[in-house]
Amino acid sequence: PWAAAAQEKMCEPLSDTKLQWETSNEFHLLSDEDGIPPYYRAKHRPNVTMQGGKVAGSTVAQLRYTTLTVTQVAAGENGYELIKEEKAGILGTNAITDDGSDYVSAIEIATKLSSRQLCYNRTNAPEDPESLDDGDHCAAINQAAYDMAMSTASSAARARFQKSGRPMKMVSDRKPTPPAGPWWIWNYLQYNDKGTDGIEISSWYAFYSLSAPAYGAGNHYCKLLSPARALEWIYTDGLRAASQGNAAIADVLI
Repeated sequence: PWAAAAQEKMCEPLSDTKLQWETSNEFHLLSDEDGIPPYYRAKHRPNVTMQGGKVAGSTVAQLRYTTLTVTQVAAGENGYELIKEEKAGILGTNAITDDGSDYVSAIEIATKLSSRQLCYNRTNAPEDPESLDDGDHCAAINQAAYDMAMSTASSAARARFQKSGRPMKMVSDRKPTPPAGPWWIWNYLQYNDKGTDGIEISSWYAFYSLSAPAYGAGNHYCKLLSPARALEWIYTDGLRAASQGNAAIADVLI
């Protein structure tokens, strides 16, 4: 899955460029507070280790289909509200109208990733400064998702989009205020429509260096663009004129 591949993209290039990766992902609700009824779970965290001479990366991700607020979910303690973010929790509630005007893909793949600093530390790099995580790492991963979607689209769809579509543009990662877990979780991937110039996409991130308190040390969380959402944009929504909103795209497709 894309969330697992994102871990390698977060850490590359490693100090030892010959190391190979094995990545995995688990899907969980992001909040793992102790008192969530009726969804009590153990706490889930990403990790990077060395196993059998390879770099083993494990991530935790959630597909989000509708938006909630920190207040609605009681900062992660209200499980009955939390489940609404999952697609199964919103079917039949009219949260998504099935008339072709809304997306069917996830708003985001909210992903708990290990930091690049932790990757360097666990792979015995000569140095592992926290500056390794400077820059817009989430945006770079989202650009890779967009590029993959573009290369996966059919040649006809790609040519049509390149002629008539509005591009996705990745912009700088954003830190939530306050920079704490609930405010990362319940700030969603941002889609800022810029009209004929396309749509700007920005991720919220949460980075905690290895010197941070143990609860968060070594994490670099990202709100990831779903490659499926990028494909939807290439095939349909990115072909709509900015003034049309959710209007039909028949004229573009002819």
